[in-house]
Amino acid sequence: MNKKNSLFIIFCLFFVFLVSAQKKNTHVFITAGQSNTDGRVSNKLLPEYIKKLAIDTVYFKDGAYKYCKISQNRNDGHFIPYFPKGRISEGFWTYDAVTYYLLEQVLQENFYVVKYVVGGTSIQYPNDTAKGRYWSANTEWLEKTVSFEKKGKSLLLSFTDAIDAAIDSTLSKLEGGYQIDAFLWHQGESDDRYAGKYYDNLKAVIAYVRNHLTEKTGKDYSKLPFVFGSIPESNRHYKPEIDAAMKRIANEDPNAYLIDMSAQELQKDRTHFNEKSAEYLGKKVYKTLDKILILNGSGFRVARYKDDKACAISFTFDDGLAEHYSLVAPAMEKLGFRGTFWVNGRTIADTTYQRGFARMTWSQMKKMADKGHEISSHGWAHRNVTKLSPEELHHELEHNDTVIFQNTGVFPRTFCYPGNAKNNETIAFAEKNRIGTRTLQFSVGGKSTRENLDRRLADLLGNKGWGVTMTHGITYGYDHFSDAGIFWEYLKKVKTLEDRIWVGTFREVAAYVKEQKAVTCDVAKTDKGFSVVPRLALDKNLFTEPLTAVIGRKGIKKVAVRQGKKKLKVRILQDKALFDFDPFGGKIDVEVINK
Repeated sequence: MNKKNSLFIIFCLFFVFLVSAQKKNTHVFITAGQSNTDGRVSNKLLPEYIKKLAIDTVYFKDGAYKYCKISQNRNDGHFIPYFPKGRISEGFWTYDAVTYYLLEQVLQENFYVVKYVVGGTSIQYPNDTAKGRYWSANTEWLEKTVSFEKKGKSLLLSFTDAIDAAIDSTLSKLEGGYQIDAFLWHQGESDDRYAGKYYDNLKAVIAYVRNHLTEKTGKDYSKLPFVFGSIPESNRHYKPEIDAAMKRIANEDPNAYLIDMSAQELQKDRTHFNEKSAEYLGKKVYKTLDKILILNGSGFRVARYKDDKACAISFTFDDGLAEHYSLVAPAMEKLGFRGTFWVNGRTIADTTYQRGFARMTWSQMKKMADKGHEISSHGWAHRNVTKLSPEELHHELEHNDTVIFQNTGVFPRTFCYPGNAKNNETIAFAEKNRIGTRTLQFSVGGKSTRENLDRRLADLLGNKGWGVTMTHGITYGYDHFSDAGIFWEYLKKVKTLEDRIWVGTFREVAAYVKEQKAVTCDVAKTDKGFSVVPRLALDKNLFTEPLTAVIGRKGIKKVAVRQGKKKLKVRILQDKALFDFDPFGGKIDVEVINK
C-alpha cells in the first residue's frame, strides 16, 4: 500500500470517527400505569392538532406521528409509529398523546417510547379489587412470580421485560446510542383500599425501575426523572392518604415531579380523565420534560437550587435549648448562615416541662427571627402526632403556630414531627397551609464524627440533593456532642464549599424546591433574544421565594433582563448568566449580546 492510499484511509477513518462522535443519544421515554395512562377518552375528542395526523377522518382511529415510535405492551422489542390507541381497543387516548406530539414539535427527530399499561391494577398485592396483576416491587413476592406474559402476576416484571426487549432488539442498535430520559406514570386509583401503604409501595416501584435500568445498561439511572400526576379529588377512588404519599415522594425525591390534578375534570364515571384534563396533564408533562431536558433551544432553565448551586443544606435544631441562642445562632451568623429552630411552646412557657435543660426565651427567639433565623413549630407539647385524636392534633399544631406568631411576629409555615413520628394521615394534615414539613433528616449529634460528616457532604454534592440536619444539644441535652468542636468544624467546612452548597433555612429551601418543580415556562424567541412566561399554580401568599434563572451559553458579553417594569440584576459567569425572578411576576424579556 502506497503512502497516498494510507493517508486517504486514515483520513476516512478520522472522518467516520468525527461523524460518529457528533451523533447524539436518541431520546427514549418509559411510560406505565393503569387506565388513565392507557386511555379512556374517545379519539373523536382528540385535540385538533392531533386529528390532523389521522388517516381516518371519521373515527380518528388510524394515523401516525412522524417521529414518535412506540412499543406498547409488547415483549418482542418491536416499535411502530405512534398513534393514540388503548391497550385493547383502538380509538382511545390519554395525556401522553399530547406529550409525545409536543415533543415531536421540538425534537424534530425520531424518539422512542416503551409503554406498559393495564387498567384497574394496583401496586399493592394481594388486592381483591384489582385484576390479579400487580405493580408491586416487594422482593419476596417478585422471587415467587414472573411477568404476566409468562403466566405470572407481576406487571412490574412485564414492564421491565418490555424495556429489556426494546433495548436488546432495537435501542442498543441505534447509531449514536440512546438515553432513557424520564419515567412517566399515572396510577393509584386501584390502591384506594391500601392507601396507608401507597408511599412505601410507589417509592419501591420507582427505586426498582431505576435500579433495573442501571443494572441492565451499565449507566447510572439512579436519578432518572419520575414524572407523575395526582388523582383528582372528584375521583370516586380518591384518598387523601394517597395524595399525601405522592406529595411526600415529590418532596423527598429531588428527581420526582408531581403534577397537581386535584381540581381537574373527569368523565361521568368519576374515574377517568375527560378530554380537557387529559390534554392538561399532557401539556404539563411536556412542560416538565422541557424543564428537565432543556428542550426550548434558548439555553434557559430554572436552577434546581438558588444561585445554581449543586446542592442545598438546611441546619435545623430541635427543642429550643438555650444554647441555640447563646452558641449556635451567633456562630452561624459569623459564617453568614441562618438556621431553623423547632420549638415546643409549652416547654418554653412552663419550666416544669424542661426536664432540667435550659431553654430559649421568647424574647431571644424574637431577636433571632429579626436576624433571619426561622423559628418554627415542633408541636405545642412534643406529643406523638400519630397517636392523637383529630381534635388533639389540631391543638398540638395550630395552638403552637399561634403562640410562635404572637411572640416572634412571624407565622410558622413549616413543621417538624416530634420524635420524627408520622404517617400519611398526619402528613396530610400538617402539610395544609404550610410550605413543608420535615419528613427526611440526618442526625448531627452525639454519634457524629468528622469522618462521617465529611462523607455526608461528599454524598450530598454527588447526589445534588437537599440535606436537612437534625441537631438537639451541642454541649448538653439529648444527643449532645462529646466534642462540640466536631460541630463547629462542620459548619466551617460547609462554609468552604459555599460556592457549591446553598445554605438556607428549611422554609427557604422547601419553598424554592417546590416552586422550582412546579413552575413551567413558555419560552419564545424575540428579535433581541427571547421571552419567558413563568406559570406557577402554588399559593403566592405562601410561596414567596425568588427563583434563579440560568442562561447556559458561553461567550455571553451582556444580558439585559426585565420582568414587567422591573430591571433584574444579571450575573455573568464563564459559561452562563444568572438572574433571580418572581415566578408569579409575569413575562420576562431577555436580551442577549454574545461576543
